[in-house]
Amino acid sequence: MSDKLVSIDDVFKSLSDHKTLVLFDTIAHSNSDMDSPIGKLEFTKKQYYSRIHSLTNSDLITRQNGKYYLTSFGRIVSFYQSRIARALDKFWKLRALDSIAKESDNDLRLELYPNLVRSLIEEVEIGEILLNIHNSSLSVKSHSLRQAATQANR
Repeated sequence: MSDKLVSIDDVFKSLSDHKTLVLFDTIAHSNSDMDSPIGKLEFTKKQYYSRIHSLTNSDLITRQNGKYYLTSFGRIVSFYQSRIARALDKFWKLRALDSIAKESDNDLRLELYPNLVRSLIEEVEIGEILLNIHNSSLSVKSHSLRQAATQANR
């Protein structure tokens, strides 16, 4: 681990390759018992070590006693990566919500959107995220409307 700061670009670049993502997941779920990961993941030595180098430089993994482990930062990235994967499982339902929200007028959206989220999205965490974003965008819009009304009354 170096003392240089890692950028979000570095992290996304290192994880953007499917094989690197598989290697990262393997390390995350392996509890360090990786017997011959090169053979199991069907990497050449060069592919394996270049991906290990990329993950190490992004401070996602570290090596101790010849074995690779996730860093604290790597555990956080892995946690959110699993949340993204769960959201991908709901991709078409999320697209349907977007389509309904885009086609509905504001009053209908205010009433229906929370109920649609609750009925379409069984995953509580994803539903809460959508409702929190929906509610915060509503409060920003209502604040803007109040400001506009106040200025118009002056």
